[in-house]
Amino acid sequence: MPGLQAQSLQLDASKILSQPLPVAVSPSAAAEAIFQGYLYLEPNQMRFEVLYDATTVLSWAKLPVTPQLDAAQQKTLAAALAAKAEDWCRLGTTQVSQGTFLGASIIKGKPGATLPFDEGSSLPTREAMVGLIWEFPLPPMPEEILIQWTGYIQGQKVLPIRLFYGVKSESVEAAIGVPLLKWSVKGKLPMPGPLAAVPRIASLPPWQLPLASIIWASAGLIFFLWVKMGRHRLPGGAVAFFGAWLLGAVLTWPFLVIQVPRGPAAPPVKTTAEAEVILSPLLRNVYRAFDYRSESDIYDTLARSVDGELLRQLYLETLQALTLEGREGTRVTITEFSAEVMAVKDNPAGAGFVTDCQWTALGTVGHWGHAHTRVNRYTAQVTVSPVKAEWKIIKLEVREARRI
Repeated sequence: MPGLQAQSLQLDASKILSQPLPVAVSPSAAAEAIFQGYLYLEPNQMRFEVLYDATTVLSWAKLPVTPQLDAAQQKTLAAALAAKAEDWCRLGTTQVSQGTFLGASIIKGKPGATLPFDEGSSLPTREAMVGLIWEFPLPPMPEEILIQWTGYIQGQKVLPIRLFYGVKSESVEAAIGVPLLKWSVKGKLPMPGPLAAVPRIASLPPWQLPLASIIWASAGLIFFLWVKMGRHRLPGGAVAFFGAWLLGAVLTWPFLVIQVPRGPAAPPVKTTAEAEVILSPLLRNVYRAFDYRSESDIYDTLARSVDGELLRQLYLETLQALTLEGREGTRVTITEFSAEVMAVKDNPAGAGFVTDCQWTALGTVGHWGHAHTRVNRYTAQVTVSPVKAEWKIIKLEVREARRI
């Protein structure tokens, strides 16, 4: 059996010493602190939003700073900030006041670049932010916007604010030593436009009732019957009596004329072009109603285009369609609208007409520093009928709704 040969490992010290030392892996850098405000000046409303990075809020709330935030930790974090933040923001146009606080929510991403994530899923703390939202009424054509902010935490002394109005924006800054920030409007906000004009239904000429002639004729008839029943003779004879009777009726005709309204007379709508002129502004004004924020104002404006049970249905459905999913307070403002009528026929249930039509509504809304665009297209059968001398939508059946 052959013997085992001994082997030795030869180490060259010079080669070992010439190799570079291993690079030490440094711990991950701390997440960048985030403290950013946004003010959106929308039709009839101001919406103020503020973003904090989650790490800063965790430290401020004395909660554990962990690499991941599970659903329970997210809920605790949002609740801790919301419990203290309600009166941190006050806005106004002549004096500041407390608005409606919509609460706190956990946001993924960075300011101006938020990302979707599934509710209930864990989120890396480095990628998490906490957002606050307030709403305030905005009267038409204010001279200035007043901002009061007191939510400085963890040594923060300045809140950068991006102010959005229409398609423009400006940067302003609130500071801990400045109790009130003023932003001059100077005609920057667009004047609210009127509702789209809907063709009115012309009323028929009123009936002309000659009251004086009617009284004269009635008196003559009563006198004639009295004479006949009493077997008396007509003064001057029958010819003279009837001549005087007719002459009096003619002479009194212009006096005491009463006009009796006959009501509207809806013209027949036979072509798609005629129907489109009526239907397009009606649908456009349905969306314009939601430029208002109070339910009563929305209903009052909707009632100018819609009648009957459809009013409540359209209120709920349109409100849902214009609200971003899961984002309270963020309502899309429609900026472009077009409608096309493909077919029209008489309303079998009464006056008016029935159309097969399609319309497209494009709108935008700003949220957390970036804009969301919403384009919806609907195909529907719409019934339009005259109601108190005005065209109104009385029935709407959506056959297809698509988001483009």
